[in-house]
Amino acid sequence: MANKSDDTTQLAELCAIIDAAAAAETMGERRVASISAMIDEFHAVVRDDDDDVKTVLRRRRSSSSSRKMKKRGRWWRRVDGTSRTQCSYRQIETISNGGFGVVVKAENRDTGETVAIKTLRRRGGADADAYATGVLLREACFMAACGGNPHLVGLHGVARNPQTKEYSLVMEYVGPSLSDAMDEHVKRHGRGNTESTVRRTMRQLLAGVEAMHGRGVIHRNIKLSNILVVDGDGDAVKICDFGLAVSTAEAAPPCRWGGTDWYMSPEMLLEVPDYDELVDMWSLGCVMAKLLSGKALFRGEGINEQLDKIFDVVGVPGKKTRKAFESKSKLLAQKVRQWQWRARQSSPEQRRAGVDNRLRELFPETMLSQDGFEVLKGLLTFNPAKRMTASAALRHRWFAGADDSKSGGAAALFRKATLLMFLLVGVLIIAWALVRLSIGVTAGN
Repeated sequence: MANKSDDTTQLAELCAIIDAAAAAETMGERRVASISAMIDEFHAVVRDDDDDVKTVLRRRRSSSSSRKMKKRGRWWRRVDGTSRTQCSYRQIETISNGGFGVVVKAENRDTGETVAIKTLRRRGGADADAYATGVLLREACFMAACGGNPHLVGLHGVARNPQTKEYSLVMEYVGPSLSDAMDEHVKRHGRGNTESTVRRTMRQLLAGVEAMHGRGVIHRNIKLSNILVVDGDGDAVKICDFGLAVSTAEAAPPCRWGGTDWYMSPEMLLEVPDYDELVDMWSLGCVMAKLLSGKALFRGEGINEQLDKIFDVVGVPGKKTRKAFESKSKLLAQKVRQWQWRARQSSPEQRRAGVDNRLRELFPETMLSQDGFEVLKGLLTFNPAKRMTASAALRHRWFAGADDSKSGGAAALFRKATLLMFLLVGVLIIAWALVRLSIGVTAGN
């Protein structure tokens, strides 16, 4: 079996190769093909630890760098440098079109398979193009490292558009984002999800993150819009978009801080340099809170207000936590003083906020059981040293013995119906016996 620490080291080395190539301000087709072949090799080794497979892949990689690439197809074609058939794709529709890039739904012309293709926007200039290609290859690298997990979006390979010369990621097509699905649910029902639905979703997300962290990958941008709902199965979800991911073994990733403010952990907001994979656990806590309530828990505008929102809900960190942060970041003490000053200028109700943890007030037992609340509170713990890990969360009794699947829910409903039927039959028998007894007494008189 492959050693996980070896995989993590190899992942970091591969990222370093990509970063060095991008920094050279030029990444030709042969270079990208060579790196893509390395990513494919790593992907296959992660998914299959068989020694024979490793040997075949090494031979494939050694021969791929000198292989002449053929231009085929009107759309994207594979440039992974392997012996697999080169493919072309036909665009079906645009899935998302943002400031950094575009994701389209496409069809493999040869197999008919539906895929998603992600292309980063070109900023102009050789250095900008090299940077964009490097970012794309890094994402491919992290997706390859996490390959084979049912709760993480799978990678098919790296492809190139022969007309625009742009490189793209070819990925598994999943379905709409959980953010869109949640918005539709709130619009229709006017509330968040039930506890059983949230538990079913969180079980999958935690399993995906556990696998990701086991491979030495920190996602850094987990949020509802980066979680996809499987088409045809509204209960199955997968985490996507590894564009801001980093390796735990990287000494100096290109961008040390990253993420979305509303889902960003306190240590990330406070620019603690040696944060770890527990930043993802805080983000999962924010996801869980929104799934339950239907709205974001910490809706700040900018870092200062974001920290204020966190203080208002989970409380201002105590002296021990502040002391633990002192050697890593001087910002916490400063932010606490600023919050305390602003609190003194506000209403008595606002002044009371921040003294105690208000999570239970926001998520009462009518919304979330005590077991579920323990998981939520464990994920939204300010001090990362005390924050719940993915493995610990999955072992919690909230998940133990709970069957939240559709079949499990149907079985539970059947059991309840059966019990109700037996109770009804019992009541009828007792009523019949009482009637007979009453008739007998009347006849005796």
